[in-house]
Amino acid sequence: MKAIGGYFELECCNNKQYHKNGILLNSARNALRYIIRVHNIKHIYTPEYTCPVIWDAITDEGCSYTLYTLTKDLLPAQSFPTNSFILYNNYFGVCSMQVNYMLEQYPNVILDNAQAFYSKIYSNIGNIYSPRKFFGLPDGGIAVIENKEILDIETDTNSINIMSHLLKRLEFGAESGYNDFQHNDGALEHNNVKYMSILTRRLMGNINYKQIKNKRIENYKYLYNNIGNTFNNTLLEDDVPMVYPYLTNDISLRMKLIRNKIFVASYWSGINDINNFTNTIIPLPIDQRYDKADMDKILKIILNK
Repeated sequence: MKAIGGYFELECCNNKQYHKNGILLNSARNALRYIIRVHNIKHIYTPEYTCPVIWDAITDEGCSYTLYTLTKDLLPAQSFPTNSFILYNNYFGVCSMQVNYMLEQYPNVILDNAQAFYSKIYSNIGNIYSPRKFFGLPDGGIAVIENKEILDIETDTNSINIMSHLLKRLEFGAESGYNDFQHNDGALEHNNVKYMSILTRRLMGNINYKQIKNKRIENYKYLYNNIGNTFNNTLLEDDVPMVYPYLTNDISLRMKLIRNKIFVASYWSGINDINNFTNTIIPLPIDQRYDKADMDKILKIILNK
């Protein structure tokens, strides 16, 4: 029976979901597990340059994997048997050209769009999205597949316990919530495959997708016009970047940025990265929280002005 009256719940808008045909799950890694179950996949080729939790997600489904390396253009450095299942990352949200190439070559590509939330639905086999990498959310993942089989799984209810970092950053600033962020992020690694919580669904209803998309592209292009494109990529119409991947041999730059309170991640420490992307790519923040003045602060440090 619906309750009427009493105290108010969290105030949320009701904006429409961006990926309308997506299956809303509790994490991106579990979106991959969902796709593996639906297609009954037994083996996947997966990049070495990716988050290691992806490999755990694959083996958790009783599936085996073979690692492949990347060229400097972020394409596989090898060919694959034609009907193989291949996981390919849309790196940094700026790799539509590479995605198009992969789909022209192979019929069974699973696209990991964890870093490319706005990417359109390319693959019939499976597309994976991670909204929390683009928006302030505690958890959540989206799987979009042609065979939209609905599995009999539970709905997650743990989101309320892993959002303290979001609240602390809002109230006290970035540093205050960092330890909580690490703890809450780690808590997602061993979750069972479940549907997205009601809390996360409602929070997603607050997102102004168009405004955020435009701001990310604007900031990316501003940096591009000042420091150039380090991967010889052309930002296609479908590309909405997560970060600006700045390729550099300056090993001191990362810490210089952090000392100036420009917090840049490292993707992904501890992996076998033949091109050393982990150490040479600095993902510069270009998201919806920032404007031209913030980009100028980043450029001042990079260009030593």
